[in-house]
Amino acid sequence: MVSLVFGSLVTILSLEAFYEVTNKETARFVAENAYTLAKGKNVVNVILVDFRGIDTMVETTVLTIAALGVFALLKLQLNKYDQEL
Repeated sequence: MVSLVFGSLVTILSLEAFYEVTNKETARFVAENAYTLAKGKNVVNVILVDFRGIDTMVETTVLTIAALGVFALLKLQLNKYDQEL
């Protein structure tokens, strides 16, 4: 029953999104400025490499913080009372 409700909900949302009017301003901006701003002729590569650069830097920062947390947990030394438990 739960899967039928969830499947119906996803189907309805997908159909609603399919009929939504799209805004072409962003696509037009990227197509017009890909070569002048990013020096790339392939628009898809420009989007992935240059226009999403800040997103990639943020993801790298998050992974670095997670790695530091794992390192800190590995180096954590508990006192004798905690080790006996």
